[in-house]
Amino acid sequence: MSDRRRADRTEVFYLTSAPSPSQFARMRESLKDGVQHTTYGMAEASFKFHTLLQRGLLADPTCHVHAVVGRGVTPRFYRGGWWSRVRESISDRHTVDHLAFPNVRGLKQAWLALAFTLRALAWRWRTRRASNRVLVADAAYITALPGVLQALAGDSITKVAIFADVYDFMAEVEDAGRRGGGRFRQRARGFAAATYARLDAFVLLTEQMNDVVNLESKPYLVMEGLVDSSMELADNSIDAKTASFSVLYAGALRAEYGLADLVDGFGALNAPEIELHIYGGGDYAPELAKAASEDSRVQFHGPADLSHVVSAEMRAWLLVNPRPTSEEFVKYSFPSKNMEYLASGTAALTTRLPGMPAEYYDHVLTIDADGAPAITAALEQALAMPLAELHRRGSAAREFVLSSKNEQVQAARILELAKEVHDAATS
Repeated sequence: MSDRRRADRTEVFYLTSAPSPSQFARMRESLKDGVQHTTYGMAEASFKFHTLLQRGLLADPTCHVHAVVGRGVTPRFYRGGWWSRVRESISDRHTVDHLAFPNVRGLKQAWLALAFTLRALAWRWRTRRASNRVLVADAAYITALPGVLQALAGDSITKVAIFADVYDFMAEVEDAGRRGGGRFRQRARGFAAATYARLDAFVLLTEQMNDVVNLESKPYLVMEGLVDSSMELADNSIDAKTASFSVLYAGALRAEYGLADLVDGFGALNAPEIELHIYGGGDYAPELAKAASEDSRVQFHGPADLSHVVSAEMRAWLLVNPRPTSEEFVKYSFPSKNMEYLASGTAALTTRLPGMPAEYYDHVLTIDADGAPAITAALEQALAMPLAELHRRGSAAREFVLSSKNEQVQAARILELAKEVHDAATS
């Protein structure tokens, strides 16, 4: 290949813990008995997010993506003491390199940190003739990121990180699922802040994230999520809906996500013909199983594959996300489940999350306060709507996200941000 053709490329080094589909399946098969895959290990949401984003980057015909993966395997939940390297050539422009590691706590992280650094150095040398080189990194992979940033320092390589959540080591953000304070955490936050200061640009899930992670006011964009453009081919027809009016929740089953309010709010409905279907795994599952045993309208399905859940979402009449808005952490989250709901074409009912941009309110039904009574009221309003209107709203929401939030649109925004940063640095 000529030097000129190489120079025309956009080369992307993609740092992630999200594996290829085949390795994701292998991880599922390697789970120890009794471990719920939607609770532990590589979550479906993270896998889907990074897989879609890589696909979106490759929609640019000049883009080549070299993804380097540290698989999210731990000795507590996964079998196997040594995981060998698996390098897959997905296409002539897309490779996924799953690094080898010992499945030993502590040693794994140190081993992978060194391996990531060496792979970054090799990629830097191999792509030295390309005029446009970009690091796209999952900011949560804090053990690998410092070495990779050092390996790619200088040389006009634009370094972008994606913040899909704000974890305790990133900033002092309290919620029911995290413990704040302590000398160790303070040091961890200082270490993370120093690492992120070496980035050139930030991709944030909500506008509010900017104040807690982008402390030096670097260039950034807000990308609250992305949807799979292939959902355009899925047929969410009104004739395929369930015979009874069905409400569905799918996602992590955590108490702080408002599931007790959902069950209580649904239980207060004077509507014996409707059903509540719940999919997922987590520490609140026993309470949900108990609720299902006490109310025949509640159907608790437990964990299920993503394809099965999406099919169930398309058959339902209403998809609900009851996440409370009073906790601080919700300012820094935009549930991927909301994006999945909207892409399904089924009407979505959600609380007014502070991190949700105003443009979404034209496309969702809302729960206007925290607590079970507000959920009851919102469900009653949805039940009062003609079914054809409810279906129309779901279809319009689907058109909105498929046209403006698909993987190609969102990936193009990241590449444009990287180009702007690169041009400003080299002008």
